[in-house]
Amino acid sequence: MPHKKRENKNHIQVQRILAESELSLVDKKKPKRIFERVPRHDYNPGDRKREQQILNGDSDDDDDDNNNNKKKRSALKKHINKELQQPKESVIPKKSRKNKYYLLNHPELKDTIQIAPKPNKRKHEEVNEQENEPSPKKTAPEAKPSVCDKLVSHMVTSRFRYLNEKLYTTTSKEAQKMFEQDPQSFFAYHQGYATSMSKWPDQPIDEIMGYVRKRSANLVIVDMGCGDARLARTLKSTHPNIHSFDLVALNDHVQVCDIAHTPLNNDSVDIVIFCLSLMGTNLTDFIHEAHRILRLRGTMKIIEIASRFENQPQKFIRKIESMGFQCSKTNSLEEKSKSSPSQYFYAFDFAKTSAQIKSKSILTLAPCLHKKR
Repeated sequence: MPHKKRENKNHIQVQRILAESELSLVDKKKPKRIFERVPRHDYNPGDRKREQQILNGDSDDDDDDNNNNKKKRSALKKHINKELQQPKESVIPKKSRKNKYYLLNHPELKDTIQIAPKPNKRKHEEVNEQENEPSPKKTAPEAKPSVCDKLVSHMVTSRFRYLNEKLYTTTSKEAQKMFEQDPQSFFAYHQGYATSMSKWPDQPIDEIMGYVRKRSANLVIVDMGCGDARLARTLKSTHPNIHSFDLVALNDHVQVCDIAHTPLNNDSVDIVIFCLSLMGTNLTDFIHEAHRILRLRGTMKIIEIASRFENQPQKFIRKIESMGFQCSKTNSLEEKSKSSPSQYFYAFDFAKTSAQIKSKSILTLAPCLHKKR
């Protein structure tokens, strides 16, 4: 029985390749590769029609492209007309994609469309900052101090230096008698003290307040040599149990007494503070009094000018520890660095470790005196 002749299933692809090769030879162009699936069913008349369109190069995609182009052109026209109807103050950017393609076909609108300047973010931020900042008030030039004012300030500083030297070179009992005879001298001393303190790089009382704020509000705290009792005045709402002692009362928060003999009971205080108040020659009595009123494991905090220790803070620590304390924290042993080449104040935290004073060694510090000119 003779074999039936096989039909070539790929006759559609073959015809398409031949048609493309003939076109490429005529036009001398690289043929376009159209990756479109070709139906393999010969019996469907719709598929046959589609095959002929593909082979002839006709496709419905061209109609779709034409429709899309028409839609884009109409949208571009609407966009340009809308922007042209805006007032002249509004600027139409030239680099807009829609304007760019529309101008290719409408060069007469080139002069109408303006170039938008590029927004400068830095300048915009600077302008906003200048608007937010309040305008500086014009202050009148400061008048130069007169000769009389200079003399008065010189007298005030001279008196402060004299009183400062007296406090460092006498006992606390002698200083109390001096201020009882002339109460105004105490006010003059603190006025000069406040002036000199404003020139310091750091305020030690700020460190003390930061330390107390972190502690419990129920603790009993004693500020020895308090001056104007800034610690008690600032923290009276959070820490009401702060006792402030000094030789003269500058306000209602200060209790007048010699800090070598306070009216407090034994073992009744949690924290004792000496902030630049170890001034008398009997400063050993101040430490003994702090030991008496402190509870066991209570804290004695000392802040003093670094120059008073004569580069020997370890010696001061050993003498305090021999009296029944233990140094728990200090900045006097830190090495100098570029960030802090020198320290203006030394701070010490001592904990009471003994119920009785072990040693009665005499404690001394160099007086902080002003140089004579």
